Amino acid sequence: MIKTKKIGSVLKHVSDIANYDIADDVASEIGSIVAVKVISVNQNYNKLELSSGRNVELSEGDIVIGVLGNRLASTGMCGYVPEDLNKFDKINLLNLGGVIGLSKDHNVLLGSATECELLGSISDTSGKLLNLRDFITIDKDISNINKPLVAVLGTGIDSGKTTVTSFLIKSLSNYIEKISACKLAGTASQKDLYSYEDSGANSVFDFVDYGLPSTCLINQEQVIESSISIVNKASKDNDIVFIELGDGYHGQYGTKEIIENKEISKNIKIIVICAYDVSGAVNILENLNDFGFKDSLIIISGPVTNNVTAFRESLSKFGPVKSEYLNIYNNANHANIFAKIINKVKSDD
Repeated sequence: MIKTKKIGSVLKHVSDIANYDIADDVASEIGSIVAVKVISVNQNYNKLELSSGRNVELSEGDIVIGVLGNRLASTGMCGYVPEDLNKFDKINLLNLGGVIGLSKDHNVLLGSATECELLGSISDTSGKLLNLRDFITIDKDISNINKPLVAVLGTGIDSGKTTVTSFLIKSLSNYIEKISACKLAGTASQKDLYSYEDSGANSVFDFVDYGLPSTCLINQEQVIESSISIVNKASKDNDIVFIELGDGYHGQYGTKEIIENKEISKNIKIIVICAYDVSGAVNILENLNDFGFKDSLIIISGPVTNNVTAFRESLSKFGPVKSEYLNIYNNANHANIFAKIINKVKSDD
């Protein structure tokens, strides 16, 4: 029997984990559910998000249940699932949601990842070693997507994607009855989904619902299959679907591949680009234009728009750029943006 309450939110669909056992064997593969003992805690990065949404502090000696997965985060930890793992091996907590892997690098401003000792894989009563894919809640469905999509992507982590997504959900819920939102790329953590819900989303989903702890450095066909299936689930009984794509456009989480998938791209009516600087925003704009997003409404947002005059002057150096801008803290053009989004969605019904 497992006697710990420190179970990462990546295991949000495993309600009876206390009834399972810790096996001495370790399945060293993405999605494997494992138990670790905390050896040393990074006090700058010492929280674990539970499936309840509550964050708890970690201490030396804590037993944590999480899932093996990869992560490459410029503002956090980088790690991977090694080819071989054994009981008592050193391993690291890579993120807030309980994704665990062998640390490869870290943000020097945060310090190294919390170090743990591997206790083993979690097994059911028959001795089967469990994987996150044993608890998926979204069936494979790669049929035609039939609802308009709003894609929110950015130049990198912490560029304002979730903030803007939540702002738009809250603002547009006055005009669009049923809005759903999903996160298609990133590393497991439920705080973004909670933000969508708090802002009024009718239903929310992410890749964890499809049995993935992360979309980082995994088979891209699997990421696409997950994304289309999630969007189809989110489309049911909703009028419009927001899709947030974690990390940056050129990162290793599949963002570029997802947005350029034909089944998804043909339904994207609005694209919101979150960026820190103009050059980053223009780089994504150029990539989108090269792919063929010429008919989508493209909006630039994030920190780059915090000073509108500076943003416009800098953008003008790149010549004519077909895009709008949205700064959530400056309401000067909010009504204009909302009207264009609504008109775009309605005109393509």
